[in-house]
Amino acid sequence: MQIKTLSEILAEMGGQSVSADTNNPQTQTSTTIKHRPEQQSPQSNHDTRTVAHTTKPTTTKSSTAHPKQSHKKPANPPNSQVATLLAQHQKDPEQKALPQNLADVLQGVAIEPLAQTDRAINYMRWLAFYYLSKRELSQHELRQKLLAKDCDADAVEMLLIEFAEKGYQSDERCAYMIIRESIRKARGKQYIHQAFKEARLNFDSSLDDMIAQAGIDTLTDGTALDSCHDKIDWLYLAVEARCKKYGNAPPQTPKEKAKQLRFLQYRGYEISVCFDALKYTLDDLKDR
Repeated sequence: MQIKTLSEILAEMGGQSVSADTNNPQTQTSTTIKHRPEQQSPQSNHDTRTVAHTTKPTTTKSSTAHPKQSHKKPANPPNSQVATLLAQHQKDPEQKALPQNLADVLQGVAIEPLAQTDRAINYMRWLAFYYLSKRELSQHELRQKLLAKDCDADAVEMLLIEFAEKGYQSDERCAYMIIRESIRKARGKQYIHQAFKEARLNFDSSLDDMIAQAGIDTLTDGTALDSCHDKIDWLYLAVEARCKKYGNAPPQTPKEKAKQLRFLQYRGYEISVCFDALKYTLDDLKDR
């Protein structure tokens, strides 16, 4: 097998011959430049090291990373005709009256009273039973308490009629309760009359007849009743209230008399009973 030189191969390919003579300056220069190691200045080496230490490697995100999901709010639904007109009205605060087109739309809206649900009625009945379980109330007092809780007025009136028919609420029982409670607390007849007025209690019979029918004898030991046991001894009640507050001895100075007189008037006694109560003690009344 014949071995061809490089010059022969290039000659066959149509190129120029290349000589391996080292005296050729072009070849020598290219060879020198090719094999001579690159020399760098100290400054360039320092800059290279600095860059090498300060430069951070950059990381490229993978093309297969999942894209971020965008949480966009859904578009607002189209506003209704009324909402659109209200928005237009709010943009012009100086306009005092409503626009004519808004007034025309609102005229078509039916205005109906709120329907009373079963829950509201049950709550009203529960309130009525709760108030009556604490004390006797007149129709006026129970009505005011239910209306104060925002109950429907018509439903309250129907409830009052039902309770009166079934006996759950009674003005007569309320009147007797006021009388018995007033006498037990040593209150006078004027106080009972004022309590009836505030509770809107009106009866055909007189106050004395109502007091006589209230069963006062079950509250006292008989000392607050007169000798006939059919009427209240208001003088005895007044003296008992004064002695409990200021002692058994009658007042001596005008200042003490005026002070005790005002106290008895505040308790609801008649003026004649108040003046007589300043003269007696409990022992004097027992000896009558």
